[in-house]
Amino acid sequence: MNRKSLHLMVALSLVGGASYAAKERVVRFQNHVRVGYDDNIYATKDGDGSAFVTDIVNLSAKLNFSTRTDALLYWQPEFQYRVDGDPELITYQDLYARLNHAISQQAFLTLSDRFRYQQKEGQVDDVDDFNQNYIENDLLGALEYTLNPVSYVKVGAGYEFRVWDDSDYGKWDSDNNTGGNDYTQLKGDASYIRQLKPNKTQAIGGVNVLSHSYDGDRGGYDSFTFMGGVDQNFTANMTGFGRLGYTFASIDGVDGASEDSSSPYLEMGMDYNPSARTTFNGTFGYSVYRSQNSSYNMQDRLSFGLGARHDITAKINIAATMSYIISMYDAKYTSGVNSVSDFDDSFLSLTARCSYQVNRNNFVEAGYYFGKRMSDASSAEYDRNRFDVGWRLRL
Repeated sequence: MNRKSLHLMVALSLVGGASYAAKERVVRFQNHVRVGYDDNIYATKDGDGSAFVTDIVNLSAKLNFSTRTDALLYWQPEFQYRVDGDPELITYQDLYARLNHAISQQAFLTLSDRFRYQQKEGQVDDVDDFNQNYIENDLLGALEYTLNPVSYVKVGAGYEFRVWDDSDYGKWDSDNNTGGNDYTQLKGDASYIRQLKPNKTQAIGGVNVLSHSYDGDRGGYDSFTFMGGVDQNFTANMTGFGRLGYTFASIDGVDGASEDSSSPYLEMGMDYNPSARTTFNGTFGYSVYRSQNSSYNMQDRLSFGLGARHDITAKINIAATMSYIISMYDAKYTSGVNSVSDFDDSFLSLTARCSYQVNRNNFVEAGYYFGKRMSDASSAEYDRNRFDVGWRLRL
């Protein structure tokens, strides 16, 4: 039994046991079958294309154990057959579980875990074309305590790890100073939230700490961020949030040397629903982030996101998203693997999807995805187009 199967079996056993113990259950099931063509299945400059057939199963459940305890479970396996791919059949997994428990009238505990087995992101370098997947697990816990009717405090902690199937990319090779992209990450946060205007404005102030370590002697980075912000209900149809702060980081390289860095932290977003049939949303952020380039251990990341959804009729809806990420690698962020200078890398993705409801349980869909990587390393640049049509069953 391989590592991926073992992790998945343990996770599903825990989920199944929790579901059996629940007093009330609300279970939802969806199945998506899609047929399409991807003109760059390995996300490389050369761009090998293939037709594909995908089956995506989506199973979610809301479980009530008592008036004080409930849980949310979500499982989404995906099976994809690529006519000209190697391997032809690939599988992905996405499993999420969250437990909510009211310890008392003032204290509320949340525990969550997300397990994923997925393909590389758009900006990842140097992974074997035929072995591009990774295991990732993100365990989080948070405790909220109400101080009075208008304020509460929240503390949280988490542990995340990632392991690549391609061991040459994931494991550290001390003889050649290469690889080391497997990682572990410890994180914690504390915040104070106060309601300034009932159901309209609340202010937040807090700190985030993070320690990121790559495999072997490659190094990593530690960061400390303090920030403040506001959540605002502008109208019944428009909400927004903003966070502003500053991050202090220490980057460790192969030779044990450490570089200090500091940068602003910014996060904001808005949701707007002009009608019951139309929604818009947007996000913007700037922060330090883990590296997606083996020559560096950290990046400054600037991100933009836009989304829209509209129900044309009661049976027809369309949705679209745009994401643009700019990764800025300062020479002092180097892992020490290579002699490097400043480096920029960016990734644009666009998605569009249309759905028609045939009857209560059946839908037909069509979708399009476009991805484009732009980099100071021209050999890493690529375009990717993916089209599909499909059928969705909802129970």
